Amino acid sequence: APVPTTDADSVLSIYSDTYSNLAETNFNPNWGQSTVVTVDSVVAESNVLLYENLNYQGTNLGGADGVDQDLTVAEYLHIDLWTPYADTLNFFLISRTTGEQAYRLPAAAAEWMSIDIPLSHFTDLGLGLSDIFQFKVDGGNGTTIVYFDNIYFGGIAPVSVAGLNVPDVFAMHQNY
Repeated sequence: APVPTTDADSVLSIYSDTYSNLAETNFNPNWGQSTVVTVDSVVAESNVLLYENLNYQGTNLGGADGVDQDLTVAEYLHIDLWTPYADTLNFFLISRTTGEQAYRLPAAAAEWMSIDIPLSHFTDLGLGLSDIFQFKVDGGNGTTIVYFDNIYFGGIAPVSVAGLNVPDVFAMHQNY
């Protein structure tokens, strides 16, 4: 996957080698899916998130059952993906109070795709961003293989508080 160049102070990273990731994210909750998840599969000396046998796959953010993330301060969701197929995949953000909304991910066979999804896409569909605790990917037919890297929320205004990084600022924002 391409190496991201976005300033680390303006992202909340879920999965990336480049940034510090949101701690305790559960990449493989048991939702009854057939997908096999490998966290930190090594490809070309880089760690990636690998979904094999994909039908759908959920992720709980920041804890085993998901912890609310206030993403009202973010502008977009970035995802890098690679698949040997040109399958259409759907990416869902899931809010604890307003449900879930999808974004159709473009896919081209056998090439890395870098996708920036404006969070306004989700809010225009009625999704609140103050309590995002999960996301999921679906659209696979049970044989689909997808590699993900650099999943992060970006466009966050950097905060100049000595000794704090973006996840710390998110935690402070959520607790007041």
